[in-house]
Formats: sequence, structure tokens, C-alpha cells
Amino acid sequence: MEKKTMKVISETDLYVSLTTGDAVRLYAGEAREFPEYIGYACLQAGAKEVREGPKAKTMEDVIEETIEKPKAKAKTTKKK
Repeated sequence: MEKKTMKVISETDLYVSLTTGDAVRLYAGEAREFPEYIGYACLQAGAKEVREGPKAKTMEDVIEETIEKPKAKAKTTKKK
């Protein structure tokens, strides 16, 4: 099972502690990755979530997709 994580960043230095005993320190401008439950606590303390865009396709991926997906023939209907 994959653990869900969240990447967060803060404009100011933050110290976030939870009632579970977990505590983390965020330094200004430094992105950190935490388990989701800690990430949500960081968001509540003023940090922002870092979202990464979709990965860019490499030329090899484009070539593979082109080879694997043959174009379908256009269907025509006859008039009566």
C-alpha cells in the first residue's frame, strides 16, 4: 500500500506540532514532503501545498503511442 504524502512550503519559518506527538519544522522557502496528516496540519499553520504538474512526455513515449495506436478507418453510411 502506498503512503499518501503532501509536499508543502512556507513563506516564514514554522514549527508545527500535533497532539499525536509529531512535530516538524519548516524553514522559509524550503519545500518538504510529509505524510498527509502532517501536511494538513502545516496547511492549517499557514504553509501552502506544492503541486507538481504532469510529467512531460519524452520523445520515446510519443513514438510508442504513435506505433501502438493505429488510426481507425472512418465509417461512412450509404444514402438510400
